[in-house]
Amino acid sequence: MLMRRLLTSLLYLLAPTLAAQPILHACASVAEPAARLACYDKAFPPPPAVHAAAAEKAQADFGLAKPHEPLLNPGQTHEQAAPERIESRVVKVEYGRAGQRSFTLENGQVWTQAESRSSGHVQAGDNVQLRKGLLGSYVLVTPAGVRLGVRRMR
Repeated sequence: MLMRRLLTSLLYLLAPTLAAQPILHACASVAEPAARLACYDKAFPPPPAVHAAAAEKAQADFGLAKPHEPLLNPGQTHEQAAPERIESRVVKVEYGRAGQRSFTLENGQVWTQAESRSSGHVQAGDNVQLRKGLLGSYVLVTPAGVRLGVRRMR
């Protein structure tokens, strides 16, 4: 009998915490993830450090295949989230089969020549620009005007 009362009392005390939690914010009821995130970001704006980290990540991810359009933080431009071009310095050039070259950049990215022909000299120490090309392609451009079709490896 004492055990039954103790269990009943315990269940009575825990019942409010076991019940479903009410929606605490209007954004919680938004079904689509990007719209829900935008709602929360509007209600609780992220600090400037978040914008800086997102821009840095976009630079690091440049050239990698992405399955969808990037989500934007409030106040962030599309160019910050998905840059059209980046700049870096070549730290190493390696030659593979059939003379195809790989370029390791100062930012850690590795790009491989995507075309079979060699259209110019690129060497370690060169400052290069990588640009988006047509149909998802990328082009490495040196200050001397050398243009090579490349693809990102890492």
